[in-house]
Amino acid sequence: MTLRVAVVTEFCPPYRTGFYEMLADKYEVRIFFCNSKESWRAYGDFDYSELSGYLFRDRYKITPTVFTHLYRFDPDVIVGAPVEGFGGQSSFLYARATNTPFVLWTGEWHLPLTTLRTVTFPLIRRIYMESDAIAVYGPHISDYLVDLGVEEDKISIAWNTVDTGQFSTFNQDRVADLRKEWGIPDDASVALFVGRLVKEKGVKYLLDAYKTARAVSEKPTYLLIVGDGDQRTELTEQVDDDHDVIFTGYINNELLPEYYALADVFVLPSVVTAEFREPWGLVINEAMSSGTAVITTGQVGASCIIDEGKNGFVVPERNEAALADRLAEIFENPTMASEMGVQAKKDSKLYDYERMLDGFDEAVQTAVVRSKNNG
Repeated sequence: MTLRVAVVTEFCPPYRTGFYEMLADKYEVRIFFCNSKESWRAYGDFDYSELSGYLFRDRYKITPTVFTHLYRFDPDVIVGAPVEGFGGQSSFLYARATNTPFVLWTGEWHLPLTTLRTVTFPLIRRIYMESDAIAVYGPHISDYLVDLGVEEDKISIAWNTVDTGQFSTFNQDRVADLRKEWGIPDDASVALFVGRLVKEKGVKYLLDAYKTARAVSEKPTYLLIVGDGDQRTELTEQVDDDHDVIFTGYINNELLPEYYALADVFVLPSVVTAEFREPWGLVINEAMSSGTAVITTGQVGASCIIDEGKNGFVVPERNEAALADRLAEIFENPTMASEMGVQAKKDSKLYDYERMLDGFDEAVQTAVVRSKNNG
């Protein structure tokens, strides 16, 4: 018998669509989206409902109809996410009230120091403890939950990932055109950042580290900053008129493979703040799939898939000197950078939708068994 699985979550970002389609091939599934974002809409080949509600605070959107929708769908298993959102919390409460097996799907590995999160943490902790199973992005989250007292045998790793095939192929002519478009010489080494220009991404540390690495490089170097955000003005002022630091603004997702292919190294220098710790960092999966070496910090969830010195490097957060040393090493050793990129592409294939689905299915089956045993 095919299980009826309800997934109650927030948005449908582009990188989830393919996974939801695979999920729909395995189960009789319906996805309930409890939040909305105009650029993140459900256009995949799977059954879904977008629920109406009202914004209470920040991203906390209350969608009371989730209970009615779950009742009508009558699932065998409920998957709720995120733990800090109304969808994850309300679906947990519904599952407990109806004795339905419940899987928490989470990428969180710290407690943000906000009033809302402090007030709701008793409920969040209860969800951690009473969920029949938990599907997590990676081992860093499993470690965090075990430290909180969660039973390790109910945690499954559903490796967070993207459609690796989208980034493994690119147009080489387009890559050459990008160099010309941005005025980058053919012999220049290129470092790349892709993401939001906000404090928690640590871009200011990358800019300073790049200046240091550039100063000791014997060949031309460039830094491409792809993305936008509320720190853009501050960051552009930080580099003055340096012609080799290029802010491209937002680039459409379909065009990113060529940007990754253009780079010798991709850098994600995220830092921990009172409100944020990088749950994963899917841009690392994208870069690796494109065959690009990676430098990131230990505060990025996806740092767990970096094989030190083989496909990239992990440096301490906010450590400009360590980051500069690794950048300089990449700039001065193009053969090493190329070899690391080849290994990165090979390793990226270990973290695809199929492996993610395997972990997800393990969590679903665990929930069914544990619910029956505890019932």
